[in-house]
Amino acid sequence: MPRRRKPARLFQRKDDGAWVIIDGGKHIRTGYGDGFHEQAEEVLAQYIREKTSKEIVTVDPHKITVGEILVRYGEERVDDVKDPERLLNSIKALAPFWANKTVAEVDAGTCKGYVRWRKKSAWTMRREMGTLNAALKLAAERRRILHAPPVKLPPKGVAKDRWLSEREVAELLTHSAPHVQRFIRIAVATGRRKGAILGLKWLPSLDSGWIDLDHGVIHFLGKAEEETKKKKGVVRIPSKLLEEMKEWKQDSPYVINFEGSPVADIKKGFAAAARRAGVSDVSPHTLKHTAVTWAFMAGMTLEQATEYFSTSRDTLEDVYRSYSPDAQKEAAAIMDRML
Repeated sequence: MPRRRKPARLFQRKDDGAWVIIDGGKHIRTGYGDGFHEQAEEVLAQYIREKTSKEIVTVDPHKITVGEILVRYGEERVDDVKDPERLLNSIKALAPFWANKTVAEVDAGTCKGYVRWRKKSAWTMRREMGTLNAALKLAAERRRILHAPPVKLPPKGVAKDRWLSEREVAELLTHSAPHVQRFIRIAVATGRRKGAILGLKWLPSLDSGWIDLDHGVIHFLGKAEEETKKKKGVVRIPSKLLEEMKEWKQDSPYVINFEGSPVADIKKGFAAAARRAGVSDVSPHTLKHTAVTWAFMAGMTLEQATEYFSTSRDTLEDVYRSYSPDAQKEAAAIMDRML
């Protein structure tokens, strides 16, 4: 049985102390001698990088399937992304339609075909197609394919304009279990997303947000966490909620807990409360819409809302600003003088 070839490595010559790279039968001088081992290591690392890049096999888009690209993308990215489950779910959704198609078949026509076949919300399909686009771009970047064909994303669609009245929120709170009540109170007061609220703890944490009752703020980001596009940020707790929070039992490390255990998802509990309250067409995300809409109705400025809700100015302007009593006020006054 042939001996396994050793990887490229450093060797110091005894005669002159020079560091050389041994790779099979080749001896390559690094240019460094005794006392310069660290610099020689850098030369070895560069040698291995160059050698590896030359060994990459770049495949013609006609000869590799989208399925192969998606599998490789999932393997490489699953440990790096913030939400691995979402990434894997997107790949699973894409696979039945795309897996056996070649990369060369990705064009505007097949992208539209996917939209017709998938028949899901525009936002869901945009997320899935975004994963396909990212997978193809990474493959091209790593030189596995000659080029990444453009992926035509479906239109964003119209944002759902559903927010709750004060009466509806009161009804939900009345018909909610204690852990759901806490979730609703925090969501309506801060306008944060479901995951950010469910992860809250009572004490400072590296991997999730926490509530600082002494200073009256909520840190929605753990000390070791990195901010993402869906920003979490820090919020000053409104005084009414702060006083209420001080009365909440801290019988679990988790602010939102069921019998002491963290709540992985609030969907079922929230849906049950909505049914009992007779409030329809709502989801936990509706509470974010409610918070921001109420804020603009009460006169919060665009600048204040951008900071408080950690939401982009464009989103606030496009979706919510029309609810402000000051929206287009000066423009309307000018028109009044003209008429």
